[in-house]
Parts: sequence; structure tokens; C-alpha cells
Amino acid sequence: MRRGVLALLLSLGFVARAQAGPLSPSALGFESAAATDDARALRVNPAGIGLRYPFEMRLGYASDVLDRDLWSGSASLAWRGFGLFGERTRSNSRSYGAGFAGGSDALRLGWTAAVLAPDGQGGASVGDHTLGALSRPRPWLSLGATLAHATAPEFQGARLPREQRYAIGLRPFAWSRTAAHSAGPRWTVTADVSMREGESAESARARFGTELEPIAGLVLRASAARGEYRVGVGLFGTRMSVHASQSRVDDTRTAESYAWSGHRGEDATRFVAPNERRVATVKLAGVLADESLGGLSLLGGGSATPSAPLHRQLELALEDPLTRGVLLESNGVAGMAQLEELRPRIQKLRASGKPVVAYLEYGGGRGDLFLLSAADRVVASEDAFFGALGLRAERRYYKQFLAEQGLKLDRSSFGQFKSAYRNFSVDSTPRPDSVVIQHLLDQQQQMFVETVSNSRRLDPAALTRYLDGRTWTSAELARGGVIDSVGYREDALRMLGRLVTLGAKPRSVDLRRAPLARRTWTEPARIAVVYASGGIEVGRSGSDLLSGAFMGSETVIAQLERAFHSASVKAVVMRVESPGGSSLASNLIDHAVQRLKRETGKPFIVSMGSVAASGGYYISCHADRIYADRHTRTGSIGVLFVKPSLEGFYAKHGIRQEEFNRGDLMGAWSPARDWTPRDQALADSTVRRTYTAFVRKVSEGRGIETWEVNSYAQGRVWLGEDAAEKRLIDGIGGLDAALIEARRRGGIPESERIRLLEFRRPRGSIVERVLGGYLREWMSREMRAPDLTQVRAREDELFDSLSD
Repeated sequence: MRRGVLALLLSLGFVARAQAGPLSPSALGFESAAATDDARALRVNPAGIGLRYPFEMRLGYASDVLDRDLWSGSASLAWRGFGLFGERTRSNSRSYGAGFAGGSDALRLGWTAAVLAPDGQGGASVGDHTLGALSRPRPWLSLGATLAHATAPEFQGARLPREQRYAIGLRPFAWSRTAAHSAGPRWTVTADVSMREGESAESARARFGTELEPIAGLVLRASAARGEYRVGVGLFGTRMSVHASQSRVDDTRTAESYAWSGHRGEDATRFVAPNERRVATVKLAGVLADESLGGLSLLGGGSATPSAPLHRQLELALEDPLTRGVLLESNGVAGMAQLEELRPRIQKLRASGKPVVAYLEYGGGRGDLFLLSAADRVVASEDAFFGALGLRAERRYYKQFLAEQGLKLDRSSFGQFKSAYRNFSVDSTPRPDSVVIQHLLDQQQQMFVETVSNSRRLDPAALTRYLDGRTWTSAELARGGVIDSVGYREDALRMLGRLVTLGAKPRSVDLRRAPLARRTWTEPARIAVVYASGGIEVGRSGSDLLSGAFMGSETVIAQLERAFHSASVKAVVMRVESPGGSSLASNLIDHAVQRLKRETGKPFIVSMGSVAASGGYYISCHADRIYADRHTRTGSIGVLFVKPSLEGFYAKHGIRQEEFNRGDLMGAWSPARDWTPRDQALADSTVRRTYTAFVRKVSEGRGIETWEVNSYAQGRVWLGEDAAEKRLIDGIGGLDAALIEARRRGGIPESERIRLLEFRRPRGSIVERVLGGYLREWMSREMRAPDLTQVRAREDELFDSLSD
């Protein structure tokens, strides 16, 4: 941000080399080069194009009161950072052009190119250019600069001199960090100074302006410059506004202007027609995760649905005064930890007096019933399908199959519960694996029954009856109280409309298509969130053909560096969604976390998603505080090493291999040879050493004695409440809980409106995203093959088969 402000000041200094000159009163009006950020920016400061509204069309008309032959009509269109405009004055004189803008709040740059056409008295059309810069480093401060007629074109026999403008905007109410977002935009004061090339600095013209919004939607404006002053008023509806103003010189009215604006971004206003009130519709489907791990892969993951947009929609529904309730439409949603984090959003809506009605058109599973039990009403269509509502874990063993092909998987692990890849080297489920699976099934069943029965006010035994694996009709679930009624979407909408007193056919809107207009100049990024998703590998994040997307230690460490060293950031949160991976990569990330905490002194909080196990726990253990959901799988403190062997395959197919080694134990690394007892002992020693280091890291990070950590380790997976009891985590809660803790430790008031500085995994190429998604749908996940080149700290993926 400091560099952005410095760049703006340097650009002002470069422009200031031109000599000063007067400013035309009609060119400025109320519009300040520091404060104008709607479609008017096309003619005032192109750097502000598209800042307030994602799309806007504006029409304007102005005339001279003393000479009605002097008039102008204008039209402008802005879409994000691009805009078009046209203006016609007097008889036939006209101008039209386009503008572009881009950048950040720290520094935005813009350019407008226009064609000036003569008024029919002869002469040629010429091109004209305006350059602009805009910096909004604070919620209360805006700096702007423009250079008009940058090429000093000749038009109708006269040269248009370059004209500079420097502007500053202040919002006094935004000096308060807690009121910057709510009260801050209500009052703006501006000062613009304009100078023309070829004239002395004494000829510079200043204009001062103010804008006050005493009532939301009613704006009063005034500006003054050298005996001329203008007054005006603006009336804002939700997606439309009208404006009127007049100019006076020495108490004589000289000009008047009118404008109309229609836009997509919605303004917060009290001038709302009754039919503007509506209900929001939110659709959910698929397995929820922090990120959709794209990439080109045959067998890897990546088909998950990102949950962040759902959180944003529900949050917007809570804040939006026009939205009176929410219709949730669910279609096979899963991912219990993510769903657990969405439930409080629904509960907040209900607590605020905004009812939530859920609709199941196709039926649902455990995830749908778990989430939607938080709603006021649940409606399902007549033939909706409900089945397999219980839990099931399957474990397949491939040792005999591999042996028949002449294949073998050499494996070394430490920790009796470290079961990853064990199904390739044994023929049945060992007792430690059975203990873990049964315990997890019991816990998940208990949490589901408690949550749903409490929300639906059901007897837990009555609810359990529906979890035996049979199929159920909507009518049967309604009779049992699991849902409320049988009907269709219009019935659910009618039910919601009556709850919110908007009638049987309330107006509905997808809030993703109804964004709010931006009013604040900037929201400081005081908390950084680094998303650490996927398996953990050395190097840069990416994806491979088999496993799909993974996080690379280089990428994550670079993101942590940027997060910790960002000047405005007061605390860093790492959101972990990973079963683990490379022990080396996990160690490098953990070391970077400890170093950055020492260097910056900033708090570091970890929020665990659906899984943060093994290496995922390794990179978390030195956090100042760790949060996990009740359904989060964590722990799995243990390591293993696996190596495929083709010795039997080669022998079976008559393939002869000769070896030439320098080192007695080099043969242990060959995929063409089974491990000897000596090789197995070497691998066991290496894995034991890595395990001991892992336990020591956890002991240091969590402040727990080594012997106690070891009793919780051994590769065993724990759900959130067990992990909290054993002090492997600090509390139960999702990302919101971690952000609240980050606020507290970073000294950020709860009422201050902030922006998260988010670091997500780099997106793959378009080929990876499109083709990879197709391949993942085509190939079976059961055939996933791991990267078998390093000692691993990874949770066994058998727990993914615990049906949600």
C-alpha cells in the first residue's frame, strides 16, 4: 500500500512538470477526481471507472439558464473497469469514446480515449486522451490526479492545452475504525486544484465540495469555486437514482442539470418500494470443501464444491435489509465438517427474524438432513428419494491380487494405528484398524443423531429408526417428523412467503446476481488467510496425473511469507484441509511458520476443515491456537514408507535384471527387488526416527509431555471433540471461530469492518481445469495410486469411505 501511494505521488510529480492554468467551471461540477467512482468517472477521472457499481448506465442533460441554446446531453455506460460515453452539445458538436481502468485500492490507473467531432461548421475530428490515477490507502482518505488533453490536440483551429488536476477526498466519520463502514460514507469533503499548461501557477483554480447523506438514499451536494457555487440533490433507489443541480454566480442562477442512473449494484436506501422486499434462494449440492482442487488427474479428487460462496450468500442474506427470508434448495450435499460450519449461518438468520425454509426436490442423504434440520421448515417433493441414511465403511485388500500379478508393496510404518496403504500388504483388517473404524462410526452416528434430533425435537431412538439403510418416502419422513411436509418448490416458497408476510408468491432473488454497491473507499486487510489444501509435497503446488491437486511446500511457504510480512495484517490464519503427505515438506512448512512467528510477532491461528491429519496436523501444531469442527478428522501422528516391488512380476514374465551397486544397501531402493530382512530393518529405523521427530514437534508446539503425545499418537485418527479432550486442538469451531480469535489476538475491534487477505492455491491451466474435471468424472476413485517416493505422514484414506 505504501508503494502504491508513493507511485501515485511520483506520477503527480511527473504530471506537475506542465505549467499551470485555469480550470473551466463547467468541467468540474460536483465531481471530484478523488471521490467520483461511478459512470461519471469516464469524464472526471478514468481511474475510478466501475468502482461503485459492477454495471451502470447514466443519462444526463444540462442547459444554460440565461441562454437555452447552450445545452448538452450525455450518456455513459460502465462495466467493471471498462466504459463507453458520448456527449452532444449545442447544435451538432459531439464527443464519444471509451475508457479503461485497473489496479487496487492502493493504486488504480485509468485511460480515456475520445473523439472530438466538430459542430457542422467545418474542421476535422480529432482524438483526445485523459489519464488518471486514484489511491485510497485508508477508509477516510482518497487521492486523485488526472491529465486531460494529454496529447494537446488541435480542435477547430485551436490547441487544447494539457490540463492537470490534483484532488483529495476526506471522510471525517471514517476516521473511526468501528464506524468507517457504516457512518464513514455519509459525509465526504473534497478539494480539487486544476492547472493548464502555459499559464502561471497563480492562475490555478480550486474547487471545494461536500456531499452529505442525512438519510440513507438522500444525498445533498454543494461545491464552490471563485464566486460560483453549485447545489444539488440525489435520490437513490435500490438500483436506480435521479439527480438534479443548479449553478449560481453572484446569486444569479446560471445553469441546471439533471441525471438518471440505472445500475446492478444495489444501494442501501430507505426509499424502497414494498415490492422490492424479497426472499433469497441458495442452492447446495455436492461434497463441500474449502477449495475445488482442480488439475489434470485421472484418479484424484477435485470435484468438491467450494463452500465459501455459500457462506457469502448466507451472510449477505443476513445483512441485506431487503431480504426477509431464505429458501435453501439442497440436492445431495455432503462434507460433514463443512456443513457443521454452515449451520450457525442458518441459526443466525433465524435469530435475526429471517426464516429459512429448506426444499429437497430429489431427496437427500445424511448431509442434507444434518444441515437442513437447522431450518424453520423442511419440504420434500412427493417422489424424493431418501436412502442409505446410515453409515458404512468398506476396506478392500489387494495383497493376494498383487501377488498373482507378481507384484508386492514393501511397507514400513511406526504406530500401530498407522494404516495408510496397509491394505496392499495384508489380507484382512488388523485389530487396531477395526478399533478406529468402529469408534469413528459410533462418534459420527452419535453426533448426527444428537444434532438432528435436538433441532427437529425428535426422540433420538425414533430418529435412529430411519438410519438402518432402508429407503424412505417423503411422506414417511414427514410422519416421523424428520421433515415437515410433502410438496414442491412452489409450496416451499409459499410457506416461506407466509412466514415473512410477503404473500403466497414472494419475489425471490439469487443474491449472487444482486451485489451491493460499493460505498467504502477501502477496507483494510487486517487478517490474512492461507488455504493449505490437498496432499503435501515438496516444491510448488500443482497436480499429477493420478493423485490430482496437491499443495507444494514452496508455494505455501511463499504465501505465508507474504501474509506475515504484509504491513496491514495483524494476524494470520491457516485453513488446513489435508490428509498429509511428505514428511519433509511438512517439516519445511512447520519451520517457516515458527520462523515467521518469531520475525513478526504476529498471532498464528489454525482452522481445520474436514481433515487435518498426519502431515496436515504436523504443519498445524505450532499455532497459537487450533480450532477444529466436531467432524474434523485430525491427529494420525505417525509416519510410513512404501515402495512397490516388481521382482515377482519380472520373474513371472521372464525378465532378467543384473545389478551393479556401490553401497551394500542400495538394492533396498530398487523397485525391481523385494526387501530383505535387513532392508526392512533399515526402513523401520528410518521411519522410527522420523516418527520420534514428529512426536517431539507436537510436544513442543502443544506443550504436552512426549510420553502423553505418544499415547495419543501411534497414527490414530481422532474426531474434533476427542482431539480437544486430548489437547491436540484448543477448541471446537470453524473458520469463523478462528477469525474471531485472530481479531482478539491482533487487537482488531469486533465491530471494525475488515477485508480478508486470502491466499488460495494457484489455478491450473485451462486444459488442466477442463480436461482434468472430465477425467475425474470418468475414472473411479477406488483406483487411486499414491506417490511412493518419500517417507509419508499421511492419514489413511479409508476414512473417506465413512459415508456422510
